[in-house]
Amino acid sequence: MSLNTLFPVQLQLCSLSSGSSGNCYFIGSSSEGILVDAGISARRIRKTLEEIGLSMSQIRGVLITHDHIDHIQALTLLTKKYRLPVYCTEGTWKGILRNRTTFDLDQEMFRPLKAGVPFSLAGFTVEAFPVSHDALDAVGYHIANSSRSIALATDLGIIGEAAAACLRRANVLVIESNYDEEMLLKGRYPQQLKQRVHGVMGHLCNTHASGFISDHYHPGISHILLCHLSAENNTPDKALQTLRQTLDRKGVSLSPATVVRALPRGCRSELFVIE
Repeated sequence: MSLNTLFPVQLQLCSLSSGSSGNCYFIGSSSEGILVDAGISARRIRKTLEEIGLSMSQIRGVLITHDHIDHIQALTLLTKKYRLPVYCTEGTWKGILRNRTTFDLDQEMFRPLKAGVPFSLAGFTVEAFPVSHDALDAVGYHIANSSRSIALATDLGIIGEAAAACLRRANVLVIESNYDEEMLLKGRYPQQLKQRVHGVMGHLCNTHASGFISDHYHPGISHILLCHLSAENNTPDKALQTLRQTLDRKGVSLSPATVVRALPRGCRSELFVIE
């Protein structure tokens, strides 16, 4: 008997992997749930879910943010072997079918969605919102049950109004804090790649993520989870230090109950229970 059976919860979250080497998140209850992105192998997804007391049979679908390989790698096996439906925008689906890793997935498993149009999945209300990234129809997700909600905004150069509105009404913020500006600008990336990462269609830096959090923090926020940290241009300590300094500078005090983490790259996080 698993811990999830002994101690059922209504909302929990685990990052199975976060970063350019692969992104995948579990959001669900004790009995069922959703994957957001599938950028690691299907085998690793299965094994990591088992580590937290869950099985693939409890997954009701996969939400895809965009079609870059670090978000879609496992889709062929997930659709063919595990028969998991894939929820994404039409533009993202076209990109998935153009990718040599995923072009031969089971197309019958596609479930189209539109940003701003809520739908039900695994007992949750799911709403996609558009984000600013260099992929066609890229989105983030707001996922809610009757009492709590999670907003996941990863791979975005700026926080536009649609993303900001969903983040502001969430209890759990999973927000990109990809790079430290000084590390990026002084680092080894070629100039063209630096410009891409730093641009409005690229990634969110520590300073901008921390500024948004500081400006919109409220006591109803139970978790602040910084995601998609760069291995080359960031560290967990830098991301968290920037957040602490920004909060202090703006005179914002977090509730002692608010959980703050930088999600690890290449391995799973702890299992966060949202009460």
